[in-house]
Amino acid sequence: MSSPPLPRGLLVYGAYGYTGRLVVEEALRQGIRPVLAGRDPHRLEAVAREVSPDAPLPFRVASLDDPRELARALDGIHTVLHAAGPFVHTAPAMLGVCLARRVHYIDLTGEVPVFELAFDLAEEAKETGIVLLPGAGMDVVPTDSAAVRAAADCPGATRLEIGLHSPGPLSRGTRRTIAEHAADGLLVRRDGRLVPANPGDPEFLPAIHFDPAAPPVPVLPYTWGDLSTAWRSTGIPHITCYMAASRSTRAILPATLPLLRGVLSTRGGQALAHVLARRGPDGPSSRDRNEVRVRAWARATAPDGRTAQVILETPEAYRFTAMAAVALAGVVGNGGLEPGTRTPAEALGSRWILGLPGVHMVHRSQGGPPGLRKTQAGPPSFVPPAEESM
Repeated sequence: MSSPPLPRGLLVYGAYGYTGRLVVEEALRQGIRPVLAGRDPHRLEAVAREVSPDAPLPFRVASLDDPRELARALDGIHTVLHAAGPFVHTAPAMLGVCLARRVHYIDLTGEVPVFELAFDLAEEAKETGIVLLPGAGMDVVPTDSAAVRAAADCPGATRLEIGLHSPGPLSRGTRRTIAEHAADGLLVRRDGRLVPANPGDPEFLPAIHFDPAAPPVPVLPYTWGDLSTAWRSTGIPHITCYMAASRSTRAILPATLPLLRGVLSTRGGQALAHVLARRGPDGPSSRDRNEVRVRAWARATAPDGRTAQVILETPEAYRFTAMAAVALAGVVGNGGLEPGTRTPAEALGSRWILGLPGVHMVHRSQGGPPGLRKTQAGPPSFVPPAEESM
């Protein structure tokens, strides 16, 4: 999928981070020459030359702590693709300046507080005439699409479960974000409200069949951004999110989480967590990005026992994030969405994701009382007929 050049320009903030650089490289592959931005002029210049040696990309130095400097960086810019996290710290400033300068905003967050802030700004975005599209990457594009399709297949559903199986190492930025939010504990959505929960409660699933033909994968409940987006996309009031985990992690985390939260709630604990997060590789290798596959699972359940399940498969998480974010920037930048805050599937429907390279629906089923069962499944290359909704 390719997008035509944006009318007034795409700015990638955080362009020298692991994911930010992947976004810049993907933009070039899709025929878009973005403007790079961030705090460090030397790292910006290095990326600008490395990704486009014959014609280095333009870059602008701007700190999120300086609103005037940040506003100047948005001169002539139509859409900001914000790739600098943890977004709970960086998004408020960028959202504010985008609203003030009437510039569309896209980010790669998976953080519930950032989604909630963006939805709180929905009316202001409408009045300003801009689009706010948080979560334009692995969280939440595939899971949002799977959730919307499962909900559509199960009218009247009141319960939604969402799972993600994303093998491979994490980037340093992702590790920092996890450390940042670990002290907040687990959240779920019940009766439409975000509430705390204990990951050891028996209500939670022990495993999920990410592949219906293979053994289930152990999972843990997790505070994904879908707790915010799926609520807006589907209106289902009870939502729980899960992440794949090793059996050992699943066995010990519920018992050790209170201690971990206590440590990470201190200034010293956070400092240590950030030091540890910076160790290790920047992120998955190019081989991992080319070979790893991710599964997104969603199940909607109605009070009468009817269920609907959807499983999507995508390329590796960071590769997919870059691909999806740039494609969404093309849609937003060319006036493809109405102003306001949108989730990916709410904005473009649950089929849009199937147009991205390497994305397939591998399972879709409905079950419950007799006469209501329907199953569609296939190998990773399966794509539904054009006349059928995803």
